[in-house]
Amino acid sequence: MEMEFKEQGFRDWSPGLSSRDQLTQAAFVGALGGFRSLVASVYHLKAHNSFVKKNWGEVERYRTVTASLQPKFWSYWDLAVWDMAWNAYGYYRGEAEEYSDDFKGWHIENIIMPTYLQKGIDYAKRGLEWLPDDYRLLKVIADIYDQKMGNAEKAAEWYLKASRKPEAPPHVYRAYAHQLTLCAGREKEAYRVTEDLYRNSGDLTLTLLRDLERLEDDIARRAARDMTYEQLRDAALAEDAGYLEMASFAGYLLEVRKDFSAAVDIYEKVAGHSQAPTFYRRKLAFLMADNPKKAVEAYQLLKTLALSDPAALRREDMSRIAQLESRLGIAKQKRIRP
Repeated sequence: MEMEFKEQGFRDWSPGLSSRDQLTQAAFVGALGGFRSLVASVYHLKAHNSFVKKNWGEVERYRTVTASLQPKFWSYWDLAVWDMAWNAYGYYRGEAEEYSDDFKGWHIENIIMPTYLQKGIDYAKRGLEWLPDDYRLLKVIADIYDQKMGNAEKAAEWYLKASRKPEAPPHVYRAYAHQLTLCAGREKEAYRVTEDLYRNSGDLTLTLLRDLERLEDDIARRAARDMTYEQLRDAALAEDAGYLEMASFAGYLLEVRKDFSAAVDIYEKVAGHSQAPTFYRRKLAFLMADNPKKAVEAYQLLKTLALSDPAALRREDMSRIAQLESRLGIAKQKRIRP
């Protein structure tokens, strides 16, 4: 029987000093006596009651006890993280806004709020000591760095760690890829990861498409900056030229040489390339729309995109499309709908 208890995790815990300090004498005896689950539930309710009162010191103490009593219960660690890094942090953010013009507001924003974010991270790390393969605790650390601290480097690091765990869903790796695109100096690495997702993941999210477009625009701008006209032209017109070489040359023609007609000609080749993402057809369509002679053709291209691949268009495109439709006299019932 004792061996069975150990295998099921009922004999793998001994209370640390923090637990002993927070537990009442009766609860401490109960925990040692095999009623850990019951005692943890009681302190979980205490934590909730303290949350309602916005007594964050009590919330922290009770969450510590609850998680310490049931350290293999992911939800107790997650609740502790949430109460510190989201609930307490959000409460003090409101306080900081109320006292924004004095020292108290500065102290809350620069001392207290970061402290609660760190408390959330610390809870997740303590949970990982018991649950090292739980991607959710790794992900919640990444979420704090991403959503609360705006630290893309750290967010990417922790999303990558989370994505490598056996049960991590695909969106965790996509979150890593997105954060990587925000890291200065890591553009090549970000492009390698993002392009691989675009080609192989089978899940083309809006974020992925926008990230890929931004990275490829950056590659084209760098090429236009670092290469001569002749180098760009030769690379774009080579027999085995890829669409990126063509796009770099088209961008140079448009932005540097201001040769609109030549740029459109090259962008037409880019848009027709079998490997080129559909956002190049969007770029081509809006370039053509500025030329009255090509406006009808541009509109047909935009309409085809709206029907076959609406993700290629952006919300702000609809006003530009509406202006084009007005210029062309398109009947309302035949217009592109968002």
